[in-house]
Amino acid sequence: MSKTTSAASESTKQVAYVAGLGRRLGAMLYDFLLLVAIWMFTLFILVIARGDEVTGWWVQLLLLAETTAFFLFCWRRGGQTLGMSAWRIKLLQTDGTPCTWKNLYLRLLCAPLSLACLGLGYLWLYVDPQKATWHDRISKTSVVHLPKS
Repeated sequence: MSKTTSAASESTKQVAYVAGLGRRLGAMLYDFLLLVAIWMFTLFILVIARGDEVTGWWVQLLLLAETTAFFLFCWRRGGQTLGMSAWRIKLLQTDGTPCTWKNLYLRLLCAPLSLACLGLGYLWLYVDPQKATWHDRISKTSVVHLPKS
């Protein structure tokens, strides 16, 4: 009976497909809220440690470093941030393998540019045959929607 069950479950397996803009934006919102919490905690610690206002370029650089580390760590560890996990999407190379450091750095550098161009880099997935954004293309990555397990 277990062979039949496993054969039946194999025949109903779904394949992951490219994630749409709604899922990507939902994950971005979740991750943004998590990053705000991390930033607030960092600033709280800095205010306690310094006992004064915490301003300047070094604070912005520290928050940028935290943001970079957050995404690189999550993407490299399992291809997902917490927001991506909640929305069941995952970052992979276009061939379906885990991303390399080069893929991740390119994506991290290019994704803000896709957003800065009035979001055109993200909207590009509606006209691209592979439903890829600008930063997907440049970094040779793909965000896939994982089926329910």
